Amino acid sequence: MALNNKKEKEKRFKASYIVWSIASAIFLLLVFLILLAGRAPQPEMIVEKVDGKVLTDSEIMLQFDWPVARQIDIEITPEVYGQIRYEDNVINEHLVKTIVFTPELTWRTGVTYQVKVSNVESALPSYKEPAEYVLVFTTEDMPDVELVSPDPADLIRVNQEWTISLDKINENLSEFDFQFTPEIEATASLSNDKRKYFIEPKGLLSQGQEYELNIFRKKIRYHFGTQEIAFQDEPESVWHGAWQVREAPGIESFSPQGNTVSLDEDISIVFSENVDLTSFKENVAIEPALEGQWITEDYKTVTFTPDGYSQDTQYTVSLKSGLSTYEGGYLEEDSVHTFKTIGPVKLLRSFPASGNQGVSVNSSVKIVFDQPVNRESAQGGFSISPQTAGSFTWDDDQTIIFHPSESLGFNAEYIAAVAKGITSQTGFDSEQAITIPFITELSVTNLAVPFHRQEHNLSCEIATLVMALIFRGINVSEATIIEAIGVDPTPKQDGVWGNPHIAFVGDIDGKQPSTGYGVYWQPIATAGQSYRESEWFTGWTITQLTNEIKNGNPVIVWGTAGSGTRIDWKTSDGGNVVAVNGEHTRIVTGFIGSADNPSKIITLDPLSGEKYFTKSSFEWNWGLLNNSGVVVR
Repeated sequence: MALNNKKEKEKRFKASYIVWSIASAIFLLLVFLILLAGRAPQPEMIVEKVDGKVLTDSEIMLQFDWPVARQIDIEITPEVYGQIRYEDNVINEHLVKTIVFTPELTWRTGVTYQVKVSNVESALPSYKEPAEYVLVFTTEDMPDVELVSPDPADLIRVNQEWTISLDKINENLSEFDFQFTPEIEATASLSNDKRKYFIEPKGLLSQGQEYELNIFRKKIRYHFGTQEIAFQDEPESVWHGAWQVREAPGIESFSPQGNTVSLDEDISIVFSENVDLTSFKENVAIEPALEGQWITEDYKTVTFTPDGYSQDTQYTVSLKSGLSTYEGGYLEEDSVHTFKTIGPVKLLRSFPASGNQGVSVNSSVKIVFDQPVNRESAQGGFSISPQTAGSFTWDDDQTIIFHPSESLGFNAEYIAAVAKGITSQTGFDSEQAITIPFITELSVTNLAVPFHRQEHNLSCEIATLVMALIFRGINVSEATIIEAIGVDPTPKQDGVWGNPHIAFVGDIDGKQPSTGYGVYWQPIATAGQSYRESEWFTGWTITQLTNEIKNGNPVIVWGTAGSGTRIDWKTSDGGNVVAVNGEHTRIVTGFIGSADNPSKIITLDPLSGEKYFTKSSFEWNWGLLNNSGVVVR
């Protein structure tokens, strides 16, 4: 019996110990969880880096030391769009410890980003306020040009190639463009290590030519995880240099030149190197042919003495490519030189030129002869029609200038003329008269109406009236005008709507033609009459319109800023409203040309400012609503 009692006590002790141990463990676990619930999980940012900077195609991984609640907010500055996914789940999709941010586009190069992680809470119930962390990283820089070979100080060959070395690997970070001036057709290839570009011209460079190289770099961003380009920045110049190609032989000078060469002048050609006279004679030609002989004393200057020229004749001296020098150089291209022997006095050029239009009414008439002339002879032979008083000056013995005493007339046809028989100082007198017809500029009439941008989606009619009243010295708000004309807010239904001849139809901040339309000329004129004389009209001619502008009165006109198609409807009392899609008003401030026949109409649009219409395009637009409007006097 005593033994049984002892065993029973041992069993009870063991059971109590087990219960106590379990209770202690539960207590410690609760304490541990409470302690953990009292602290926010700590994040570690994991990104791909090179030389301490984040790769542009790296995701951002936030790894927490404790499961977090999923309501975390992530804000990246500068702003970046992307997607968030949760990883490292402890239990199925619960108790998340890792958040990965994948941007829509690759990161910008050389930019410092700030990652603000807020509303961070433990996945377990917590009595602490949500935590906030700010993490910072900087992305890798774009590659730059480190070295260009050959050195720009070196003379280069006609078959030269270039090597451009970068300071880092160009792994889908930038696009380089190599532009030569003059242009070179060449191929550019990137080395296998992506650190060098090789430029190979497809043909030979020009001898003696300087070539400039501009290297432009464009930032490129891709859709993340693909090689599809999202967009490219404007190219920026990152390197510039120039090289001189070894000189080819050339022609330093040629004489004679011009259009008044005397009949006894020699032809002289000076080369940059000693020329092979045999090669020269094989590759030179004169047209029309001349009798004479080519001679040289120093092999650099070659001279031709003709037996005689014809007067007033153009001669062409051609040197073919391939003409060689003693130094081994050669002409790369044909070289052609022309001159003309002296003849009768002729017109070389004039201003205005014959047939010019739009000539300023303040212009003088300048006539340049092809050779020096007798001044009295030229002034005596000059005339201008219609007859215009004026005076003469001379730039030199070839250039006479007529200065009108008063401005020429607008849109007027003039003919400046010089009679034949003008005396030459060195050659032959003129044999033909000179006539120079021209037309002066159109006049421009434009009222200084100030611009006022409409304040509502559909308040163009109100805004144009505001502009007209401000021009008249009256400041009034759109709100005041809207109150004066009234608004009919009744929605459009079954082809029935309000009457724009009475009030504004629809929502002034609505959209044509569904929720709002506009107002016509009668209510606008009535509102304007509270401040100035305002008259509405319909069926006007363009001459009536321009005459009002000529008299200093701005005119509001109705037309369209859209397709102008008809969208008529009925009013509640059965009346018909003629309406157009895109109904819009502008204020006419001026015109170009005469009031009777303007070439263009000048308007102020309350949306876009000053706008010019051709006469025909304005008449079409204005005619959609029967040439209607309001004149504010």
